[in-house]
Amino acid sequence: MGFLDRLGRKLKEGTAAALAAAPDPRQSGPGSYRRQRELLDEVAAAIRDVVAARERLEASAGAVRGRLPALEDQARAELKAGRRTLARLALQRRQVAQAELQALEAQLGEVEQEEAGLVAVQQRLSVQIDAFAARQEVIRARYSAAEAQVRIGEAMTGVSADFADLTHALQRAEEKTQTLQARATAIDRLVQDGDLESIAQPQLPAAVDDIDAQLAALEKELRP
Repeated sequence: MGFLDRLGRKLKEGTAAALAAAPDPRQSGPGSYRRQRELLDEVAAAIRDVVAARERLEASAGAVRGRLPALEDQARAELKAGRRTLARLALQRRQVAQAELQALEAQLGEVEQEEAGLVAVQQRLSVQIDAFAARQEVIRARYSAAEAQVRIGEAMTGVSADFADLTHALQRAEEKTQTLQARATAIDRLVQDGDLESIAQPQLPAAVDDIDAQLAALEKELRP
């Protein structure tokens, strides 16, 4: 199993663990996010290694490619000098160098493909991590809002009971006030009509008896 295959399986496992349902996102989110970040760091480290290998292969291929014209010029010079054997040897060395260059270029192509694959994985993983973080923030916000609604609902239940008691008390006070206002209105009407006796009627007998007693006393004093 190649590096990309192992990385792909690990990426799927990490993503599945990160997106698994959690009863309380404020407690489970940080651990999943940390695992995703660790996986992204591993991919970045692998990309650095592959880039370093690619650069070494490019340097080696460049060096070999640079020797090819020199070997061909050497073979041509040896032929002009009549040294056919040395010319053949130079051409053989050029052929070996050319085969080496082809091998290096093949390896370089494989490394470039692996690098491109790792970069694609890195980009996809970065997007997934950002989406996961945004989703976690939304879940946390909704969870907190739901908790606040529950607390407000519970508080409003108690307040509603208090308001009910207060409403009954106000109704009783209003009824008493209306009764007193009705009595005051009736008394005002009697005063305006001059019917004061109906208002003070319950006290008249006691007042008359008192006056009669005072008159009797005065009469008694005036008798010779």
